[in-house]
Amino acid sequence: MDLQKLKTFRTAATLLNFNRVAEVLNYAQSTISAQIKGLEEEVGVPLFARIGKQVVLTDAGAKMVVYADKLLAMEAEALADVTGRRESAGVLALRAPQTIATYYLPQVLARFQHRFPKIRLDVSSCAYYGLERELQIGTVDLAFLLAESVQAANLEAELLCIERLVVLAPPADPLARLSRVGFKDLQDRPLFLPKADCGYRMAFEQALTTENVQPAAILEFNSIEAIKKCVMSGLGISVLPEIAAIEELHSKKLVRLAWDEDLDTAVLMIRHREKWVSPTLQAFMEIVRKVMNKDPDDFIETKTAAKEGIGPS
Repeated sequence: MDLQKLKTFRTAATLLNFNRVAEVLNYAQSTISAQIKGLEEEVGVPLFARIGKQVVLTDAGAKMVVYADKLLAMEAEALADVTGRRESAGVLALRAPQTIATYYLPQVLARFQHRFPKIRLDVSSCAYYGLERELQIGTVDLAFLLAESVQAANLEAELLCIERLVVLAPPADPLARLSRVGFKDLQDRPLFLPKADCGYRMAFEQALTTENVQPAAILEFNSIEAIKKCVMSGLGISVLPEIAAIEELHSKKLVRLAWDEDLDTAVLMIRHREKWVSPTLQAFMEIVRKVMNKDPDDFIETKTAAKEGIGPS
């Protein structure tokens, strides 16, 4: 696939105006049209469509943007590596649940961007299903999950740490006065769960099913902040990583129910076994390990520390 055509396509996908693309790239407008047409013929589908006077991406064009970014990033990284340039360039595509993105990634990025200021990061929310394919085809370089394991032979999952889970309620909730609370106490209670915060939510729902407990409703939210607001308003119960509710617990806007068993989840860093790990990606992974501040080879000590209340630094 011709990289020049990809560069032209990527610029056109941003500007959505072929005349402006010609000005930016210093080409004749006919050259831009010819390159786009040539790429469309190569892939066999239209990448742009015209709606009146407006140019828009087709569904295929939107997908092509992802691959164009990766291919162009690989070119930039290869040139930087081969020529020995000091500053690497390119894109790292990451998938991370909200808990990791909110409470850990800022520390990682502060260190990473200091060393690699020209690397562009593309961070999106985690998706348990489809992750193997995304890592296989290269649209995602590295992923994080809050789950005990990943059932995929082609994926390598590294344990970073253990996160304690807490079952949350508003202070006035009757369950907050009980010395012991379990799954049976959630019968006919509204339950607020994160839609895309990965495996621990699935494990909690499976436990409800095993205990034959039927919540009044399970309400899914993309936002952990929205979930906490709903629980604080007295609308129901939730289960979240403790780190996501530290401030609300400290200010007593939420309370931790006296759950009758320990709840926790592993934090996994996942990559494809057969994919080459670039120096940039390797550096990013090393920074993640330092920030998470856990030894991935010592599961037992990590889990014990989490249960004793030793949070990540």
